[in-house]
Amino acid sequence: MNYVYTGNVHDSRGGSTWCPSCGELLIERDWYVLGKWGLDDKGCCASCGEKIPGVFDPRPGDWGAKRLPVSMPG
Repeated sequence: MNYVYTGNVHDSRGGSTWCPSCGELLIERDWYVLGKWGLDDKGCCASCGEKIPGVFDPRPGDWGAKRLPVSMPG
């Protein structure tokens, strides 16, 4: 199966997306953190040009694991 990955765990290899054509790393994930971004501006593999199904921003965002303060009335 293509484009299947584990999620919500620390598993960089299993949680990342790989190009089904050339095997290059497309989107590196480790839990909620993005690493390498191997897509071009058109959503194709930057290595071989294979069109990857989906809707992608030209560059990855900066979202990921973040600590946020929480206030609980007590």
